[in-house]
Amino acid sequence: MTKIAIKAQKIFTADFIESNKYLVIEDNKFAGFFSKEDVEKENIPVKEYNDAFIIPGLIDTHIHGAVGHDTMDSTPEALKSIGDYLLTQGTTTWMPTTVTAPLEDIYKAIANVAECKDTLNSARILGMFIEGPYITSKHKGAHPEEHIRPLNKEEIEKMAEYNTVKSIIIAPEKEDAPKFTKWITQDLKIKVSLGHSSANYEEACACFDMGADAGVHTYCAMEQLHHRNPNLLGAIMTRNDVYAELIADGIHVSLPAMKILLQNKAKDKALLVSDAIQGTGLKDGRYMLGTLPFNVKDGIARIDSGNLAGSTTTLLKEVRRLVLELHENPIHAVNMASLNPAKRFGVDDELGSIAIGKKADFLIITPDYELKETWLDGKCVFKA
Repeated sequence: MTKIAIKAQKIFTADFIESNKYLVIEDNKFAGFFSKEDVEKENIPVKEYNDAFIIPGLIDTHIHGAVGHDTMDSTPEALKSIGDYLLTQGTTTWMPTTVTAPLEDIYKAIANVAECKDTLNSARILGMFIEGPYITSKHKGAHPEEHIRPLNKEEIEKMAEYNTVKSIIIAPEKEDAPKFTKWITQDLKIKVSLGHSSANYEEACACFDMGADAGVHTYCAMEQLHHRNPNLLGAIMTRNDVYAELIADGIHVSLPAMKILLQNKAKDKALLVSDAIQGTGLKDGRYMLGTLPFNVKDGIARIDSGNLAGSTTTLLKEVRRLVLELHENPIHAVNMASLNPAKRFGVDDELGSIAIGKKADFLIITPDYELKETWLDGKCVFKA
């Protein structure tokens, strides 16, 4: 067994910041915090980063693509390219995300992830998020209306066959949405997320009561809060049992609106997601999101109608914005992109925080939250 000790200015755990001890990694897992005397006594090799912070590897549970590739490309090469890019940005685990498209295209994307996700030697793939086709036309965003569909049991069963789908979106106003939510969450053991929706408060709560547990990119592609009808947005903000996704790129949601959300959600129920698309990591230009073309200008992605088409951000940039611009508690900001998604998907015993026995996925960052190194399974896989 091999051990290494790492010292940094600050090391973030889920609950506190360690600054005096050494973080020890044994093989591919965290072995705990050791004193200098213990490290010297065991003759453990030491790496020192006295001008840096250490945070856990970040987990993006809603991301379509990057560097010219998309989940809907349905090739191992696309997933490998996206995953390799994510490692250079501090995201160590991700969930390839589909868009509304012809059903055969969605099935093909699911099959591709299922068949190659454990063979890519890249960022870890946790599973898939199926965003569409069971959404509403009014709030379709960058999803093609011609492929939006009513809820269908046979279709969803086919999506679940590969045992790689971890979450699926539903607009709560769809016919029989609460019944489908209960069936999907209880029988198929798949998470249900609510979004791209015109649902009112009662419709949203009916699905949350049946097991839905998250709102998709909160504020975006949904009816806004009204004092006589809080709508889906109000349900996301007021339900303590519900996670709230947030795209904190400063484009999808303003800083004051972010603050309102984070003041209303328990800190362990806020999830940072990138919703990143094919143009992420590339220059301005014209790209594809599923079957829809879009333009990236000044880093902002829009389809031809003007609707936003996902983002070009990364989780570490979002954490940085919350800490340095919104002045969010740094531990909470980091947890929103690591421990909270790990908890939602039931992998917090292995991932999401720096703790004994968990996989040694972590980042070396500057005090300004710029990436220096990415470590995956106890090995450095990227240096800036």
